[in-house]
Amino acid sequence: MTPDVVVVGGGPVGLAAGLAARQRGLEVLVVEREIPPIDKPCGEGVMPEGVSVLNKFGINPIGRAVAFRGIRFTEDGLAVEAAFTAGHGLGIRRTRLHQLLIDRAEEAGVAMRWGEPVTRIGRGRVELGGRSVACRWVIGADGRGSRVRRWARFREPSSAPRRIGLRQHFRVAPWSDFVEVHWNDHGQAVVTPVSSGEICVSILTNQARLRMAQLVELFPEISRRLEGAVPSSQARGALCGTSAMRSVVGDGFALVGDAAGTVDALTGEGLSLGLREAVALADAIAQDKPGRYQAAHRRIRRMPRAMARLMLSIGERRSLRRRVLRGLISQSQIFAYMLGVHIGTLSAREVPLGAFAGFVRAMFARDAFEDGDVV
Repeated sequence: MTPDVVVVGGGPVGLAAGLAARQRGLEVLVVEREIPPIDKPCGEGVMPEGVSVLNKFGINPIGRAVAFRGIRFTEDGLAVEAAFTAGHGLGIRRTRLHQLLIDRAEEAGVAMRWGEPVTRIGRGRVELGGRSVACRWVIGADGRGSRVRRWARFREPSSAPRRIGLRQHFRVAPWSDFVEVHWNDHGQAVVTPVSSGEICVSILTNQARLRMAQLVELFPEISRRLEGAVPSSQARGALCGTSAMRSVVGDGFALVGDAAGTVDALTGEGLSLGLREAVALADAIAQDKPGRYQAAHRRIRRMPRAMARLMLSIGERRSLRRRVLRGLISQSQIFAYMLGVHIGTLSAREVPLGAFAGFVRAMFARDAFEDGDVV
């Protein structure tokens, strides 16, 4: 079999790219230098638009994942939450999601080679295992440090300041059906339910010298809830931040997922963006109109990048964070609209001006709320 598409990188996004191309009648080979199960530090939340892509692949992880209804922001007794305007998210261990995608790709007829590093690529060919494999397209899904990006001579992504992301699992029943984002001066802690008896805690910070246990103690509510809980995984870390690329498609080459740039992990969009890009790329290749993928990539990433900049700017100042939280508590529908805009189910034009004006007034009102107010 001579593949139409060779996908370099067999993580969730690479497998999604292979599945999407196979569903459009293309012959696909996925090549990965590691051997499953393959883990990577991430928040393990899939937003509703990513869940929709999984369903279109024929993957329904319910029973091996936990549905969450929305997002909750909290700091020092102030809290506000909003449910998704459409669909639900999924909390799922990355290794479980990876295996589900492997199984579905195998059923669909995607060829996969594990433990085989790619040593070089060229236009219409990939070299691995001492031989050359001919193809029409090479897709780089090989992560932040993509070798495909370098070999294909794409311009390296521009980068914003990077932070450290640490992740660890704990054996404790989820206490909420929302993903919680806890804020303080040191960064953010994100709590995602991943099973009926397990949660994932991810901490995003500039405090590179602190260990996971020390960082958890900086978030008193999480620390209290984890008292006596047994860790179910080792703490793992990675760099996180936002980076952008001018071009992600060339003459027979394309990039998806982190190989095509990143968004800060605070957005919770990493997996979902990659899944959506995989589908957009497969459509463009099947239609022989690669420029459509470039446009789709920009469209898919525009709002998450903007939201990342906004949230990180708010996160830098405690007084601003508390004003924003109080404004959202006063006009909780604004948080729901912002969440809808963030995940693409609503447009910014749909935000009611009256509610937005009330949000701004509440932000700048003095002593409008007492600590402990929750909506």
